Amino acid sequence: MGRSLMVSLVFFAIFVAGIITGGFLMARWARNNQGRWQRMNQQQQAVVVPLGPMLVRQMLNQLDLSRDQRKTANKILLEAADTLHVLRRETDFANDRMQDDIDKILMPDQRVKLGKLKDGQRVRLLEQREAVQNFLKERRKEEAASGPNAQPPAAPAAPAAATQTQPAPAPVATQTQPAPAQ
Repeated sequence: MGRSLMVSLVFFAIFVAGIITGGFLMARWARNNQGRWQRMNQQQQAVVVPLGPMLVRQMLNQLDLSRDQRKTANKILLEAADTLHVLRRETDFANDRMQDDIDKILMPDQRVKLGKLKDGQRVRLLEQREAVQNFLKERRKEEAASGPNAQPPAAPAAPAAATQTQPAPAPVATQTQPAPAQ
């Protein structure tokens, strides 16, 4: 009985030593990787604003670029615009094909309901565009009134209709006018 108790205590001691060693190693690892976790949190909290060639061009016009910088920037912007144009056409084609394929599997009443959902999504997208345009107009007015050293205002909140559980609107880069309701 004494020998089995001794073996049990040794196994228990080894187990406790493993827990303590693991805790120290984990604490050291966490301390060494703290910066990585902070960067990941910052990246998740950052708001990503896609900058297209036209917007970048407007920003570059405000930077007093040299002739060489302007020439290089124009070349980069033209290449990006061409690439984006090709990608938009491919995306439009893929979206059209997807919608046609989905349409084939739906019943007539489901197609009607899908049309209504698309119309609602189109309205929310147009509301968001209008909110962004109004925000940009107000920002330009404030910048003009306060000068170049003023702080920019906060970004506009999304419209109430867009915060529902509906899926986010698909980016419509090439559409200039809303499509007619089906």
